[in-house]
This record gives sequence, C-alpha cells and structure tokens, in this order.
Amino acid sequence: MKKLQVIYAGWGERWPLGVLADTGQHILFEYSPQAHAQALELSPLQAPLAQVGALVGAPCFMGLPGLVADSLPDGWGLLLMDRALRRAGRSPERLSPLERLAFIGRRAMGALIFEPADDVLTTPGDLQLAQLASDAALVLANEDANQALAQLLVLGGSPQGARPKVLVNYHRASGRISSPGDEGTSGDVDSDGEPWLIKFPASQEHRDVCAVEALYTRLAGHCGLEVPASHFFELDGHYSAFGVRRFDRVAGMRVPMQSLSSALHADYRQPTLDYETLLRLTRRLTGDEREVGKAFERCVFNVLSHNRDDHSRNFAYLLDRQRHWKLAPAFDLTFNDGPRGEHFTTIVGEGLAPSRQHLLELARRAAIAPRQAASSIDRLCDGMGALAELAKDLPIRKTRLAALCRVLEQDLHRVTKG
Repeated sequence: MKKLQVIYAGWGERWPLGVLADTGQHILFEYSPQAHAQALELSPLQAPLAQVGALVGAPCFMGLPGLVADSLPDGWGLLLMDRALRRAGRSPERLSPLERLAFIGRRAMGALIFEPADDVLTTPGDLQLAQLASDAALVLANEDANQALAQLLVLGGSPQGARPKVLVNYHRASGRISSPGDEGTSGDVDSDGEPWLIKFPASQEHRDVCAVEALYTRLAGHCGLEVPASHFFELDGHYSAFGVRRFDRVAGMRVPMQSLSSALHADYRQPTLDYETLLRLTRRLTGDEREVGKAFERCVFNVLSHNRDDHSRNFAYLLDRQRHWKLAPAFDLTFNDGPRGEHFTTIVGEGLAPSRQHLLELARRAAIAPRQAASSIDRLCDGMGALAELAKDLPIRKTRLAALCRVLEQDLHRVTKG
C-alpha cells in the first residue's frame, strides 16, 4: 500500500483531512485543501497547517506523524493484530504502517478514519463478558483460539496498553453488553447502551488487578479529579474486569483526541518527559489556567497514589464542539512501581522519591500560584484518607491492600512533611 486517505469524522463532521504516502524510505503526510479551508489544528506543534509541503513522520511512531500515530494500537491491540495476520498467512513484519492503519479502518480511537479500509469481521449481537475474558486468556496463552481471536480483534484491535481490553456498548441499567456499531459509536443510549472500554487481567496478573484499578478511579474522583464513569465486574471465580465509559465518543459522535506523546512526538516507551512539560503544553493547547491546575493535580495524585506508569500516552487532550482543547479525564490509574521504581514522568527531575518541595517547585516553574498549589496538595492528601472506605466492597486481597497502603503511607509522608 502506497497511499491512504485520512478522514476527519469528529463531532458529526466528515471531510478529508489529508493523505499518507509511503515512499519506501519515508512516510509523508499532506493536508487536503478541505483541511486548510476548515483551519482545524489537530497537531499545532508538530504538524501545523501553515507548514508548507508534506510532513515527515517521527521514527518513534514507525515514521507516522503523531496526529495519526495515536490510532495505532500497542501492547494488546498489536498482539491481536499480529496473531490474526499470522493466522491469515500474512507476515506482520512485512506489514507497513499504512497497512496497519487500513486494518484499523473505522475502528480507531478518536476522530480519524482510514480509507480504503482492510476487510474485518463483524461481531453482532449480545456479548458475554466472562467469555470475552476467557477468550483473552486463551489468546495470551497462545492457545488455538481462532474464533476467539476473530471476535477480540473486532472488539479490541484499536485500544492501547498492555492489558487485554475490548470496546463494547454497555447498558448500565440492565447490565447488557453488546458489540459497538459500525464506527464504534452508540446510537440511542437508552436502547443500545453507551460506548465503554473494558479491561481484563494480563497474563500472570491476579484477578484483583481490576479491583485495584476500580479503587484508584474511585479515589481519584473522591479527590476531585475528573474521571470517566466506571464499573468493576465480578465475573466468576476465575475472571474479573474493569470498565470505563469512553470519552472519545459523545452522543454517537467521535471526539478528536491526542495524547501527550503524539502532541510532542515523544516516545512513550522512554522516560524522557517531566511534568513541567505536561503543564506547559496544557497551557499552550488549552489557554485555560483551570486546565493547567487540573494537570498539576493529576501529577499530585500520581505521586500520592504511587502510580508511576505515568508515561506520555497516559495523558490526553480532547477537542470540544467549539474546537477548544481540554485535558481528557484521568485514565489508567493504578498502583505501579514504574521503570526501576521511578515515575515515567519526573517531577522537576525527581522520579524516585518526589516530595512536597518537588511539587511546589513544579508549580512555581509552571507559574501556578503558591497558595493554589499548596491548597491542591493538601486537599489531595486529605482525600487519600478515604482509600480504605472506598475499597470495602471490592474483592482485593487483604495482603495486597495492606502492602499497597504501606507504600502509599510513605508517599503521603513525603508530600505532607516535605
């Protein structure tokens, strides 16, 4: 495949954004005349509309520009894609990035569609979550599961991250789960449910890993962070799941989204960023000091909760109907030691033992008022005290919860005492 059309389909609109071309040495992207007429900046730092000629992508994104690289899966989604290709007699190693995007087609997260799309299977009707969890376990174990692989590919071929996950419609009142529509959107919420992303434990993980993520999402909401609606699923004696309502879909429409990684062309696999970069980019993109404050509180929460897998794909921005960028709700929140026991994203250079002084210095560098920063830190420190109460109805092993609390007490001590 030498060329691929990139279609913008955000907020009910549909028009050609541009063309990706594979020269054999580079992948080039050029905006369409319609994109220039729309004057919509989807990647103002790395792919501005004003740049003359074709844009060259980034090596860390397989040569793709960041504004489309977020559409490609990693981890679980990439595993599914590669397994399916091998079963179809195709070599994943010989597949170009454009062919992978064509494989995603209309199923990408965010607001982009890729044409012509590679044919994929459809998975109609109701779904059994426990069966999907079992199918995911089969795929992870590399057992013969052709039918399971085909279904999971349709439901989970686009999401990012290492843990198995599926994109479904979930009707909270009835508990009914069904496959999403043709474009991964929901129609009538009352009858079809809402678009959700549901995760399962990865290979070698205990089933309570989903309960821990449910706890962290509750705790973040209690502390005042914006989080999506969520639910913990107790499936049976062997499986569990955790789901969140997708924030890249609203009322059946796609919402434009970009990660911190794609906005900066930063390799999310490498711990090269600092929270100062997140705060400065948030100010640059949104122009809203309230959003900068939210980004700072996200940092404080990650420090207090020992969420050290805070890489650049775990922060994102959404474009609203008025074409203003906003910080996306917090996601992928859980207890994690990070690389070599450090935060993926450092706090003014500190990744191992960030303290109150580091957080206040971060606020100073990001031009956040000292009183506002101290107030945010104190409020989140107080909010962490609700952890035990919020965990009461979740099936987390006592030993696991006790070990988690011991580490969090140390993190809290550094932030409260400095």
